[in-house]
Amino acid sequence: MVDENQNGCLVVGEGVSLSGKFTVPDIASISGQIDGELSAREVLVGVTGVVRGKVTADILDIRGEVHQDLISKKSLFIRSSGRVMGNISYSEIEIEKGGDIQGTLTRVDSNIIDKSS
Repeated sequence: MVDENQNGCLVVGEGVSLSGKFTVPDIASISGQIDGELSAREVLVGVTGVVRGKVTADILDIRGEVHQDLISKKSLFIRSSGRVMGNISYSEIEIEKGGDIQGTLTRVDSNIIDKSS
């Protein structure tokens, strides 16, 4: 049963694989796998979630894996089970003990990111 309050949201369940370019107006919750480009207001990557491609969002909460470019316009949270590999641009970042980042970190002003998007 789908809740009517999920308008503008994308939910990729565990075991589901998608590929392509996705633009989500509100929240993208990923517990499966996405290969491609994903942009949303908020991206939540669950423990079993894997995203391979460019991810752009105001708020990113990573418990699973993200490979390639990651752009967080406001807040980036890497949880203890999270792994991020690639070029990472962020305005604010929080990394829990055990969280793994491999790649290039670039702190930028959120106003600059908004203008370049």
